[in-house]
Amino acid sequence: MPIEGHILQDGMGRVWVCRGVISGKELIANNERILISKSYVRWLLIDETEATLEISATEIQTIRQQNDRLAAVLPDLVTAVLVPSDVGFGMARMWEILTARPGWSTRAFRSRPEAEAWLREEVRSKFAMELPENLRLP
Repeated sequence: MPIEGHILQDGMGRVWVCRGVISGKELIANNERILISKSYVRWLLIDETEATLEISATEIQTIRQQNDRLAAVLPDLVTAVLVPSDVGFGMARMWEILTARPGWSTRAFRSRPEAEAWLREEVRSKFAMELPENLRLP
């Protein structure tokens, strides 16, 4: 599966590990899983280290609409995206702009230590909650 989803902290946290070519359709389906899960997800770590995204303009618009729906049910979501490649990092920075909403904290990173440190601090500051020590999954 191109996107492996791992649920942590009784559903409050998710780590998505993306591998291979990820289509917009797959991202849309993954977002829908969160929307129908009825879980109060507080934080996401999206690892695109081993992934390439192929998203059409229409899919970007759909994802943007999903973000509006997600913001309505997850108003304080904290998301760190790990994207070491230049093109991927540029796309993730554009995604930051598309996801800018009051209450949401979203940031792209090139290194895992930076992403985890920021995520830990944001979650601690927003929710007075500590993340699991190990966010690396098999």
